Amino acid sequence: MTEYQKMGEQNAAIRGYILRVLVKGARHCVTVRRISDMLQRDGYTMEPDISTHLDYLYELQYIKFLKQNVTPYNAYALDAVVGLSNKGIRFIENGGDPESGIDL
Repeated sequence: MTEYQKMGEQNAAIRGYILRVLVKGARHCVTVRRISDMLQRDGYTMEPDISTHLDYLYELQYIKFLKQNVTPYNAYALDAVVGLSNKGIRFIENGGDPESGIDL
């Protein structure tokens, strides 16, 4: 397995983890810093910056931010609340898609 493939699998695992955390959150919502702290605690990443993963999920319309001025790249600094969108809930209920880059 190449380094590129390993990185792709790790990114897919992080994105899946984010979605699983949101499923368990109250009203399918959690603060970005809490997600980041959980990812670090569970050994998925050493960095608090998860903006690229949030951007990936946001572009697929699987997540949403509860305030309009929030983007995936300022969400950590603002400690924004992120939630599952209806499309994200359907994605999870359908068991995901192996080609999506998200490992549920």
